[in-house]
Amino acid sequence: MGFAWQSQPQMTTSHEAAEQLRTIRSIMERATIFRALSGEAALVGGAMSLAAGWLSEAQHGWAWGLTWLGGLGVVLMFFLWQTLRTARAREKPLLSQGLKVALRGALPSLIAGGFLGLLYLKYGKPEDRPELYAAAFWILHYGLALLAIREFAPKSMVWLGAAFVLCGLGCFCAISFVQVAKHVMLRMGPSGVMAATFGGFHLLYGAAIVTTTRRDSPGT
Repeated sequence: MGFAWQSQPQMTTSHEAAEQLRTIRSIMERATIFRALSGEAALVGGAMSLAAGWLSEAQHGWAWGLTWLGGLGVVLMFFLWQTLRTARAREKPLLSQGLKVALRGALPSLIAGGFLGLLYLKYGKPEDRPELYAAAFWILHYGLALLAIREFAPKSMVWLGAAFVLCGLGCFCAISFVQVAKHVMLRMGPSGVMAATFGGFHLLYGAAIVTTTRRDSPGT
């Protein structure tokens, strides 16, 4: 009786250790796939952000917002195509468990930020530059969405999310009470701020990931 009572904790510990190893292995595999996917998607997103910044520079209100939403649609279509290609190559479903977890973590911040930005574009007064508020909301909440999936995302993506959060908070501070920063932000304009963050950050991130990540061919 005493021997059985003493061996049970050891069996439980061994079982827990095996479960932890499987969990760690799964997280590392998902992080590798996520990094391989996100590098190319980031480059496309950065390029589209620069294009949207150029196209929306003289626009205001809904026209400004629709230009950026159009660029977002192109990036989402590329990401969907890339994810589908990878899923077929690995003979796995499109909505894998890792992707479902990522969506559950990221969507609340993305939806909230997108809604608040569009709300300002719809009801904000032109003299208050609602595009600046929309840009600040989108930058901040995009960063929060990236941080929400930090448990299995690569560390580089966590740093990217932190950079967006800091820039988003900085935008709100500039709009509200930091006069020098507000002057710089007004000079850049909402399109310039969006291009510098969504364009510049993504291009730097994508270039770093693509050049440092070893990718398998789709057929392997």
